[in-house]
Amino acid sequence: MHLVLHIGAHGTDGGQIADWIAGNRGALNAQGICAPPPRLFLTRISEALDAGRDTDPQQREETLLRGLGASGEQRRMVVSAPGLLGSTADVLDADGFYVHDVSRRLYALHTLFPRTRLTVLMAVRTASGVIPMLLPDEPGAAEALLPLIPDDTLPWSRLGAAIRRHLPRAALVAWRHEDLGTVWPRVLGQVVGPDAVLPPNGLLDFALNGLSAEARLRAQRYLTGKPLVSTAQLRHVAHAFAERFGRAPVADLTAPLPGWVRNRLAELDAGYTTEWADLAGLDGVQVLMPR
Repeated sequence: MHLVLHIGAHGTDGGQIADWIAGNRGALNAQGICAPPPRLFLTRISEALDAGRDTDPQQREETLLRGLGASGEQRRMVVSAPGLLGSTADVLDADGFYVHDVSRRLYALHTLFPRTRLTVLMAVRTASGVIPMLLPDEPGAAEALLPLIPDDTLPWSRLGAAIRRHLPRAALVAWRHEDLGTVWPRVLGQVVGPDAVLPPNGLLDFALNGLSAEARLRAQRYLTGKPLVSTAQLRHVAHAFAERFGRAPVADLTAPLPGWVRNRLAELDAGYTTEWADLAGLDGVQVLMPR
């Protein structure tokens, strides 16, 4: 079995990858790909851990996979579950950014799947894109949480190193959230594997993501009734309409925040390029970059 885990991160893609998997569950199953609902996956993981260490590891693994709906002929399982690394409230904790309980959760995955091949998919994003989505809607949230990031930037490479350390047999594939509009065919290709065909439901939403309202409307009208032969064609059409009718402005998620918070996020953003390079340079990490 090859288990592909999209772990987020929190604040990236807005659930689009999880929605695509859920909307194509039947088509994926027809290609021999099991796609259990994220909530079921997390529940079964908890149950397997509660079974205790006295259970034979391979027997526990087989029971877990069956409980997730895997049949004998299926050799691939895909799930989008950022909750594997904790809740939104766990991302910023007294321990720091993606530190609270992460090591234990990753080690649990390592012990639960002793024979299963693992691939971990992860997106990263600027601080000004991630942090506003993590701040609770209550007074004083920023004052309480921002000091928990003492670094010069969000330490994505530290999270990547933790994944590689606790899941040494797993492959880690990463991309920048800002590049999803370009690299989405390869992201989804990582989800389904090289021998599967991408189900078409929802692909148009990926292709038109980031286009202006007029560009999206005109592209949708143009594509109506036309058979599409490849994701490359979809990307070409989206690019053409974006060039002619424009792209949607990037939303400023920091606008409602106090000035000192925006300044602190801008400071963290300044090191994002270097941090991405550090993550990309980790041994065993594959990065998806725009071509």
